[in-house]
Amino acid sequence: MDKPEGHAPSILIVDDIPANLSLLSGLLKDQGYKVRPAPSGPLALQAAQHDQPDLILLDIHMPGMDGFEVCRRLKSDPALADIPILFISALSETSDKLRAFSEGGQDYITKPFQVDEVLARVRTHLELRRARLELEQKNRVLSEALDQLKTAQSHLILSEKMAALGVLAAGVAHEINNPVNFVKTSCHGLEKDFEDMISVLALVRSSLSGDGLAGLEVHERKIDYATMLREVPELFFNVFEGLLRVEEVVKSLRTFARTDDALSCGIDLHEVVDAVLVMLRSRYEKHIQVDKAYGKLPTIRGNIGKLSQVLINLLTNAIDAVEAAAVPSRQRITVATEMRRRDEKDYAVLHISDTGAGIPQEFLHRIFDPFFTTKPVGKGTGLGLFICANLIKEHQGFLEVASPVGQGTTFSIFLPAGQEDPC
Repeated sequence: MDKPEGHAPSILIVDDIPANLSLLSGLLKDQGYKVRPAPSGPLALQAAQHDQPDLILLDIHMPGMDGFEVCRRLKSDPALADIPILFISALSETSDKLRAFSEGGQDYITKPFQVDEVLARVRTHLELRRARLELEQKNRVLSEALDQLKTAQSHLILSEKMAALGVLAAGVAHEINNPVNFVKTSCHGLEKDFEDMISVLALVRSSLSGDGLAGLEVHERKIDYATMLREVPELFFNVFEGLLRVEEVVKSLRTFARTDDALSCGIDLHEVVDAVLVMLRSRYEKHIQVDKAYGKLPTIRGNIGKLSQVLINLLTNAIDAVEAAAVPSRQRITVATEMRRRDEKDYAVLHISDTGAGIPQEFLHRIFDPFFTTKPVGKGTGLGLFICANLIKEHQGFLEVASPVGQGTTFSIFLPAGQEDPC
């Protein structure tokens, strides 16, 4: 147990002879030490457990429980094992000294002792203990600083990756958008040309008779003209539908490409969710049902890029959880929104619920800690949820999780919906 800085060092003296206790106690008290005498081994153990001393002076020859046994018991207790023990004994044989050190003693003083020697050894071991405790404290501080540095570094690396990905996404969106517009314009022109061609053929048909009309009908049957009239409009519809999907992807990429740190006003949270779902469509559309239950929300103040980053992470985790469950009837993700009032404030709330196996209850309080992950080695860094929570904090909101046993997991994002911050 660490002592307050500037305290008088506490020394426990253990000896069954009252005269020795009195002599040593008086000697050490005169030097400003806090002294507690113990006339037996059992009392010494009780005293050390009740209030840990900084140093113990321990006699060897005592009735009932000798000093070796006292030392052994002290060293077996993790809370007391680091207390330096100095044996003071009339035993002067080398074997006795070796045993004292093997039992865990830090020093050995032979009786009759010299006062200056006792004081010097006591000062030395107290100074060593103080230096060791300071070193341990500094090591703890350094360890905490290293953990914080690792967290900050990982956060920075991920932020840089996201920024680079945003630039890439913006470039890809621009490059895709140009040919898409070209194809779309060309298809509209082609559709109009086809309609004109049909009208010309109809006019030609109306002007024919006899062999000419019979020959045209033969040719129409040969090329299956009736089927062509039915299929071409359907093909144009499919082309335009595909182009619409591409435009949705481009729009989502542009949304995701927002890499600035500013918070913008008038953000439609549903549009952000829809854009992210488009980006992740290939991950879920063939085997996972995604249900939307949107409530009425006001526009909010936020950063679209950062909100997209949070949603991508949470939805990806939900997809992973559902896929791991591997029960087709349970492969479902629900995205729901609502307004809630919490602590006299209005929040726009987004719930992302999955039907996976859920998170073990003993881990729920740790999932937002940096570097904590329940995924296999190589499958997760343990930073995703930590970063999500911090990004939501930047929006003056918070992130909650609920995972009832066997009922999947729901992450809830609370974002301020008031107009307290001017835009």
